[in-house]
Amino acid sequence: MADAFAGNAAEILRSARPIEERLKEFCEEVSGFVGGGNVSVLLFDRDSEDFFVRTSTRRTHPAAPEVHFAAEGTLEELSLAERRPVILEERVPPAGSRRQGAVMMLPLVSSGEPHGVLVVHAVTSAGIPEERQAAITDVSKVLADTVGSSLREESAALRMTKIAAINEAGVNIISTLDLSRLLKLVATSACLIMEAETCVIRLLDPETGKYGIRESYGMKTEGEQKDLFLLDKKAVTRILKGEPSLLVRDISAEKDWREFGDAARTLICLPLRGDEDILGTVTIFDKFPHKTFFPSSFTAEDLATFGKYVRYVEKAVANAIAYERNDRLRNLDESTSLPTLKYFQDRLLHEISRARRFQRKLVLMICEVHARVPEEALPRVGRGDWVMKRVAKTIRETLREYDVVARISDAKFGMILPEAEDGTMSAIPRVKKAIAASVEEIRRKSKDARVDVRFGHASFPEDGEDHEKLIFKSNILKM
Repeated sequence: MADAFAGNAAEILRSARPIEERLKEFCEEVSGFVGGGNVSVLLFDRDSEDFFVRTSTRRTHPAAPEVHFAAEGTLEELSLAERRPVILEERVPPAGSRRQGAVMMLPLVSSGEPHGVLVVHAVTSAGIPEERQAAITDVSKVLADTVGSSLREESAALRMTKIAAINEAGVNIISTLDLSRLLKLVATSACLIMEAETCVIRLLDPETGKYGIRESYGMKTEGEQKDLFLLDKKAVTRILKGEPSLLVRDISAEKDWREFGDAARTLICLPLRGDEDILGTVTIFDKFPHKTFFPSSFTAEDLATFGKYVRYVEKAVANAIAYERNDRLRNLDESTSLPTLKYFQDRLLHEISRARRFQRKLVLMICEVHARVPEEALPRVGRGDWVMKRVAKTIRETLREYDVVARISDAKFGMILPEAEDGTMSAIPRVKKAIAASVEEIRRKSKDARVDVRFGHASFPEDGEDHEKLIFKSNILKM
């Protein structure tokens, strides 16, 4: 009978049916073999160090959710850790009892990897005979190989699915040149691909030299985000000090991270590397595998998978930053860092419309600068640009915060002075005086320098109520 059982059990496990069907039928076969007791296959989750019920003959109504319990301190953990059967039997039942209980816990180990435990309950008149115990032990080895093979296939399929998702997301993010939109796409894709609850992205601010948060995605409340951002700051600091990557499996259990145990359970932080510097960082927190409601730990495999995704992100972010910089340069004069003619024209139309709507005055002013500086005075290239830079600096310092100044040609600056209630009585003389003082300083530094400045101005609505008339009037230049 034991041989027939072993043959049937092996045939069930080696069939081509889905693994869930094979495991369920196997448990029913073992249950029938021991007289109808409950039989369960428990798998070990190495991330959370929990056991969970993969399949069981135990009947529940309504269907119970997936059952997890901590492995530490259990007989199942003893069986799996020491890789030996643990068998409990009633040797001497109480007087008058005609049944005996027995429990077998058999480790499921395949290719050196511990996968779970087969738990067999039996209530019979004489326990489980040794012959049947030996038969169940033998088939448990076939079960271990079947479970191991299935888990490896599932892991490979999940990894391939993630890689496919990474490649698809990579194509989308690399083709996105708008930096703000790109960062939103990166954060949401990172959470979906890595089954993470939260993603935080920091980028380097070239002006301050600091790595500020540019995007975050997740379900944390404002109060929870505060602690999470502090945790992220600590992780980012470690990355900036030279660590190539950071994986914290259990934040509350590690001494250096324990203070943030309430903020998250686990994290991965990776740098976004540019050609020379670190452009920023991407951090993901708390892994929620499919069909679970509590976080598990990220693994070394997750770190490697996330690293593949981050390679796409690095290229996409570098492209977007370069595009943003080039786009900004197209609208800025490279020499003076002032807006160009296109921006000036758009703002002039806007300010005229606003002045008309609120019945306010507006002054349009043109300043033309012609500079001839001897070579010996300034031996470097760009002597004319040096003069224009000095004049541009003077104009910016003289105008109010809401006034507009732009370099509208090689030799001309355009200025829009909204809210000019007194027209030309104070604004224009003030600007002229400041520019004249700057020109005198240039002449003092280079006695042979010739710098000529001419001005023109027009006032809305006195000199015209449309931009063409104002531009025409303001281009009538005088010394």
